[in-house]
Order: sequence, then C-alpha cells, then structure tokens
Amino acid sequence: GAYAWTDKELKEQDLQIFRRYTSVLSLTYRRYMDLKEAEAQAREAKIEAAMERVRAKSMAMHKSEQLPETAKVLFEQFELLGEIPDRIGIVIINKDSKEGDIWVTDQIGKQLNHSFKVSLKEVTTMAKLYKAWKEGKDSFVIDLSGQDLIDWLKYTKDYVKLPVDETQIKSRRVQQTAFFSQGMIMLTSNEPVADEIVQLLVRFAKVFDQAYTRFLDLQKAEEQAREALKQASLDRVRGKIASMRSPEDLHHITPLIWSELEILEVPFIRCGVFIIDESSSNIQVHLTTPDGKPIGALNLPTDANELTINTVDHWRKKKVYIQHWNKEDFVNWMQSMISLGQIQTPEQYQGYSKPPESLDLHFIPFKQGMLYVGNIEPLLPEKIDLVNTLAEAFSIAYARYEDFVNLEEAKNRVENTLSELKSAQSQLIHSEKMASLGELTAGIAHEIQNPLNFVNNFSDVSVDLIEEMDEEMTAGNLEEVKAIADDLRQNLGKITSHGKRASFIVRGMLEHSRTNTGDKKPTDINILADEFLRLSYHGLRAKDKSFNAEFKTEFDEDFPKINVISQDFGRVLLNLINNAFYACAERSQSAVSSKSSEAAAKKDQSYKPLVTVSTKKLEDKVEIRVKDNGNGIPTNIRDKIFQPFFTTKPTGEGTGLGLSLSYDIISKSPFFIPFGKPHLYIFSIYFLLEQNDPRKDQHSHPLNW
Repeated sequence: GAYAWTDKELKEQDLQIFRRYTSVLSLTYRRYMDLKEAEAQAREAKIEAAMERVRAKSMAMHKSEQLPETAKVLFEQFELLGEIPDRIGIVIINKDSKEGDIWVTDQIGKQLNHSFKVSLKEVTTMAKLYKAWKEGKDSFVIDLSGQDLIDWLKYTKDYVKLPVDETQIKSRRVQQTAFFSQGMIMLTSNEPVADEIVQLLVRFAKVFDQAYTRFLDLQKAEEQAREALKQASLDRVRGKIASMRSPEDLHHITPLIWSELEILEVPFIRCGVFIIDESSSNIQVHLTTPDGKPIGALNLPTDANELTINTVDHWRKKKVYIQHWNKEDFVNWMQSMISLGQIQTPEQYQGYSKPPESLDLHFIPFKQGMLYVGNIEPLLPEKIDLVNTLAEAFSIAYARYEDFVNLEEAKNRVENTLSELKSAQSQLIHSEKMASLGELTAGIAHEIQNPLNFVNNFSDVSVDLIEEMDEEMTAGNLEEVKAIADDLRQNLGKITSHGKRASFIVRGMLEHSRTNTGDKKPTDINILADEFLRLSYHGLRAKDKSFNAEFKTEFDEDFPKINVISQDFGRVLLNLINNAFYACAERSQSAVSSKSSEAAAKKDQSYKPLVTVSTKKLEDKVEIRVKDNGNGIPTNIRDKIFQPFFTTKPTGEGTGLGLSLSYDIISKSPFFIPFGKPHLYIFSIYFLLEQNDPRKDQHSHPLNW
C-alpha cells in the first residue's frame, strides 16, 4: 500500500488524486515484479543452457584426454553468465594413492592439453579439499592470502608444474570447490564470489557427475572391447607363430605384426622384429616395406652400427628404446644396408614410396629381441603399452617355435643315435652269433675227429686185411679167407657208422649256421641237448686244453617232442651250457689260486666241475634244466643278467648278449611258463604241452630264471 503525511486531513478531491496515484504505483510495481521474474527466468534459462552445453560436452567425451575441453567449456559458461573466473579445474581423485589428476585452463580460459598430478595429503590446501570430499560436502571455499598463498603458488609451480602467470596474481586468491562422486570442480578467483555462483558451481558439478559416470561406464565398455580385440589379436599371433615349423616360416612374421598393429589401432608406417642371438653376436632383422610386404631377413652383427649397439644395450636392460630419424638418417641407414649386402636396391627396402621426412623408431623389448614400430611421430604411452603386450605375446609364441625347432633337432639327433645304436647292436648280435658259431665249429672239429679217426683206423686195418687175404687165397686157405672177409665186413660197417656220425655232426653245423626261416617243427630235445652239451664242452676244450669237467645227462625217456625252431632253441641251450661250463672253469681257477684258509683250500682242491642237463615230463608240462656246481650268481646282479650288454666276464671274453638273446627267444615262445626267482646254480625252462594247454593261442610271457 501507499501512505502520506499531511498537516491536515485531505479533502475528498485530494484523496481521489492520491488513490489514482497509488493505483498507478501498484501497476508499476507489478510490472517491476514481472520484469524481475522474467530476468530470473532468463538467467535460469541461461544457466540451463550453460549446463546443457557442459552436459553435452561431457557426454561427448570418449577419452580422458578430452577433460581439458570440458574445463574450457565450464570457463566459457561462467563468462557467459557474467562471472569471469581466474581459472577452472577438474580433479579426478584416486583414493588408493591419495592423488588427483587435475585438468585445468590457464588464467584466460585456454585449455591445457594434459593433466597434472597433485597430492591430496602433503599440501594443506588440497588436503582440506580431500577431507571435505570424503565427508560428502557439496562445496568448500578456501580463501588464500599472505604466506598461505605464497606456499600454494610455490607448490603449483615447482611440484605440480602448473603454469602460473604471476602478473595476474593478486594479494588474495579464493578457491570455490564443488564436489562430485569421482572428484571436484574448482573455480579460482581473486575475490570471493556470491553464494549464487557457488551454488551454480554445485549444480555444474552434479551435471558433470552424471556425464562423468556415463563416461566411466563407456570407458569401461570400450576398455573391455579393446581388451577383447587385443586378446583376439594376441591369439592370432600365438596361433600363427605356433604353426611355424621352419626358418622359412619366419618371413611371415612381419606381415603378421603389420596386420595386428592395424587392428590394435597403433599408428605406424613401418614395423619389424629384431631377433637377438648373443651367443653368435648376431641380429636377425625382419622388416616390412611401407606397404606391408616383407623384406628378406637381414643378418647384422650386434655392433654393426649405432642403432644395433643401442638396440642391444636397451634389450639387455629390458628398456624401451626410441630414436628419431630425419630423411637423411633414413637414407644413410638404407645405403649402409646396401653396402653390407643385406639389400640390393633402395626399391627393395623402400618400395615405391619416398623416404619419410621424419621417422620415430620405437623398439619394445621381449625375451628373444625387440619389436620395432616406426611412425612419423612418437607413439603415446598407451600405444606403446599395446605394442608391449603384442611383444609379450610374440615372445611366448616365438619361444614355442624355438622349442619346436629344438625338439625337431633333438628328435633328429635321437633318431640318428638310435640308427647308429641299432647298427651297432646288429653288429654285436652278429659278432655274438659268429662267436657262437666259432664255439660250435671248435666243438664240431673236436667231435668229428673221433669218427674220422675210427674211419682212418678201420680203413688202414682193412687195407692190411686185404693184403693178408690175398696171401691166404694164394695159399688156398679158404677158411682164413672167409674169416678175413668177415673182419672186413665188420670194419666196413664201423666205417659206415662213423661216417654217418660225421655226416650228422656236419648237418647239425649247417642247420645252426643257416639263416633262420622261423619255421617250427617237432624237435627231440633230448638229442638236441645232448648234441649241444658235447659241442659246448669240446669247443671249450679246443680253446683251453687245461680245462676239464664232467658232464652228464639225465633225460626222461618219455620226454615228448617240442614244436620249436631248433636253430634258435639250440642257441639258447648252447648259451646256458657255455655259462655253466664257464662257471665251473672260473671256480676251478679260483681253487688253484686260492689263498684262503687251509680247510677252504683243501675243500676247493677236492672240487670236481660238473654240468648236468636234464629233461623231465610233468603233468601238463615239460622241464628242461641246466645245472652246474660253479660259484653261482651273486645276489646283487640277479636282476641284471638279462639286460643287453651286461656281463661279468673280463673285457674281450663276453659281449653280454648271450642271456639277452636267450631271453628274447624263449619269452616269445607261446608255451613258455615263467618260473620263480633266479637260482644260484640252476637254469630251468618250462613249456606247456601244446595238446593240453588251454592258453596255446596266447603269446609272449615274461621270462624268469
């Protein structure tokens, strides 16, 4: 309402005028209020528009590097709203490290293109802000002046490395800060701002919080997508290199690296791999032309030039090596490769592209060498991280390739060694057979001498009888002639008998030496054992005239014929009997040279070597046994006697293959039955009788003696 003071009461006419005036005044005030409301709405619209611009800029972010642009937009919006700040900053807080990454404008609102690290615990000002953020406050104001201001400016300049225009700094500096979930927005001014501006900053922080949360979600999704892309790339690298089998396959390395760098969005114009071999002081270099085609492998000494020396030095230290080349440097390198004969022409190395005006070389270390990426400008740290991941995957895959190559080489060496061993084994087996044949031959020579002596003696006697018969016939003594004729007939019969005996011995020798056909036939084991017992004895006697031993047979007359390969089984018997005679001979020699007690010496002097071969028919099987009274088999070697090349005989007297071959021959018999533990003096072989054996179709039983 309106009122007025007067000296006297107003007349009605004056009251009418006053009423008209108050009516106009009411209309004016109402218009004033309308204008004020319109101005408030207009400012709110401006604020909303400013927030929308901040929101739009924030929503458009895809990388953290875009935060400076958002800070610049904030600065501009405060300017449009009539508040010109000294500086705008956005701080992203890391609670674990108690540090903040701050993106700010300079003091005229120009964006700074990278972040600065700021401690949240060592500096009083930032520590206060960090505490307010943890307490969940919406805003916080710090008014700096005097020494506090000096300390803050020194910190930002010397430690944060934040550019400060000291000409713009007044004696007072106020930091208005609004908080959001991930950090804070700071508005710096030389004088305190109105509460309305602080509240406006809070509203901007809330808008930014929503956009930044979305940005983090988007960043996380993009990171997951990048990780999936990276893993797929690494899997391709592993798979491709894992399929490499020869040095020629290494030519596929550089196109592979080229392809994966493109997929990982690493900027480059050239790439390659340096495989470093310190043992040979050599670097095998695989490079690409600018269009991604592989250049033949270059082989350079580790000290070929400055580049190779520095590359190897950084590789040893496991550090990234970066070098910048201009056009002249590049051309000089290419010419040096031509002079070393590593490439033939510039076109081979450069293709049809012109030499780059600028080239930054990046060498990323891995276990076997360096992964090389060349670009027209330095790679950002995150791109180098991607290349490092690729290098690690390449290293693992390449190690598998090296393992495969080494395995192939080892396999070839083993196969060559095995071939040589088989050849040596064949020669040793042949030598063993020849030794066996030599022993047989010696025995045969001794054995055949007896029937030959009989044949010669009876022939000589028969010649004398014929002369005597001629004389008696001349004298007419017919009775004497008949008696002499009877003697001649007996002599001829004996000559025939001993001749057949010699023929039998020769036939046995031929059967033993003839190539084994593998044919089995029913064999009289008694006859075979008797023959080889005698041949073995006479063979040993032929080699050592001082050797004497008794031998006897204990054959079962009902012993059936056994279906065996007689040559093979004869070799088994010969080995066993030879060992038995050898054991007897060894004990005989020890008895002669014994220095033991008198009682033991007397006992040894009464020792009589004896080898017995016996056969016996049991219920459903037959037994063949070779027994001697020698020293026996020591307990500690019983498990080794069938191992190839194991022998207790002195060097040159045995190959260690006799019992091993016997083991192979007997264990492959379908009717062999394993028997007990090794005996000291007895070797026994059991065979199931074929006609009574329910397992006659089975094969290969283990051999025990």
